[in-house]
Amino acid sequence: MAIAAHDIDDRLDQLIAVTRRLNELMSLETAALKARELDASSKDWEEKERLAHTYRLEMTNLAKNPDELVKASASLRKEMFETVRRFQEVLAEHSKALTAMREVTEGLVESIAREVAGETMGPRGYGAMGQVAGGSRASGIAVNAKA
Repeated sequence: MAIAAHDIDDRLDQLIAVTRRLNELMSLETAALKARELDASSKDWEEKERLAHTYRLEMTNLAKNPDELVKASASLRKEMFETVRRFQEVLAEHSKALTAMREVTEGLVESIAREVAGETMGPRGYGAMGQVAGGSRASGIAVNAKA
């Protein structure tokens, strides 16, 4: 959804507010990810989605019409650039936290998969010379056909 503004100053003021709120939400989510709260991204999902969409649309419109930005007051332009710079920092930190969480989760899944694979291999048999045979995939499960 695009911002409804009276002029470029009003538009920038609203865009700054949107960006600041995104900063807050992403910072909270990053902190939750660092605390290993797996459901961190589901909190405030609809608000983040709506704000991110608005931010993307407005930034795209500003990029298409850079002359509009020149008409804005210098203080608002400076504030906008600072807010966007801070947002980029927050997004970089968020990306690191997501990557770390993904690596931890993938490590857990791999560990569980190895454990399950080790358990399902079943007991190994012995060869004629009393050594463990390597090719046995026998299972320790008995099946009762009458059950």
